[in-house]
Amino acid sequence: MTALSTTPRVGALAERVLAELDALVARMGAAYQHEIAEYAAMTEATMATDVLPVSRRLVQVFLSCVVQERTLTPDELRVFEQSGRDRLIMGMPLESVLHAYRIAGREAWTALCAAVQPGEEQLLADLGARWIDIVDRTSSALARAYLSLSYDRLRDLDARRRELVEALLTAADPSEVAAVSLRFSTVLASAYVPVLVGGSGAAAGIDALLADAPAGTLGGHRGDRVLLLVPQRLDGPIRRGGTLVAWGRPAACGRALCEEVSHVEQLLLTAVAEGHVQGSFGPDDLLVEQLLLGNERVADALRRRVADVLASRDPAGVLIGTLRTYLATGSVPETARSEHVHVNTVAYRLGRVRDVTGLDPRVPQNAALLVLGLGLPAAGEE
Repeated sequence: MTALSTTPRVGALAERVLAELDALVARMGAAYQHEIAEYAAMTEATMATDVLPVSRRLVQVFLSCVVQERTLTPDELRVFEQSGRDRLIMGMPLESVLHAYRIAGREAWTALCAAVQPGEEQLLADLGARWIDIVDRTSSALARAYLSLSYDRLRDLDARRRELVEALLTAADPSEVAAVSLRFSTVLASAYVPVLVGGSGAAAGIDALLADAPAGTLGGHRGDRVLLLVPQRLDGPIRRGGTLVAWGRPAACGRALCEEVSHVEQLLLTAVAEGHVQGSFGPDDLLVEQLLLGNERVADALRRRVADVLASRDPAGVLIGTLRTYLATGSVPETARSEHVHVNTVAYRLGRVRDVTGLDPRVPQNAALLVLGLGLPAAGEE
């Protein structure tokens, strides 16, 4: 490197650092492997060919910029952008890569300070600021490239997952299922159990869901939900905190699986209509509610007779609260204890329900209609 600086002492300092560059880069590599588990697992060959050249380049670029009194060029930044992409391909966490950058900054600065001779100490203030700037710019370029490629790969993976799932649902016959298997180089099961996961963070957590699911599970985004296809059978409900899960019965790929997915989607909607925000529901759960919501004409009639009337006549929800407790227990005394009111108050409120809806909670057939009606949102709440 030619010393072009107007300050000869800076050029001389740079030459002294460059003379010890091999040793400095070796110390950087040793520190990476000592402090970062992912680097400790690397072979010496990988360190020598993929990691240490970038560390060497970082020091060389800094010294070149200092001596020539210039800023980083786009070509120089591209070296570090490519290293970010390379680290992602190697499977390195971004946090570990940036940790290595901090170590590089520390080791290089230590070497720079050690190279300062008496009378040159005043150079360190300016060099420190410029070193921090170089490390910040190069590490930022690396991180941007790493994240950009990561997002691209995630989009491609998500598209492939979605395409595979849709291909299985639309396959018309076994020959088309076999074609899907060949197209995606995937061994397919003869049947899958559809599992639909909704709720906060479900879509973003698809990788964790697939990792926790049985081996061979396929999955893809379905709007803001995740559809998992579990091979053959589901030994137990899939549960994940903060999510609402609905699952169905095993079905062969193609039309049968597509219909089963539709049933599961309806089951999830039923659970939502019942006020559930988390939990797991299978094909034998919420049976009455599924029947009701499957018949919009009946649902509309019950909505008008129960949900709408109670919402308008009982805005504070006092009658509804007592009614729900009574329908759950079937006992006036137990309802009174649960609601912390007198039994006469319970009897009065049940009478008010009868008066405003025309349905007496103490009559079994009327109670059944009230149970169904309470499971429906009032008009304007859907």
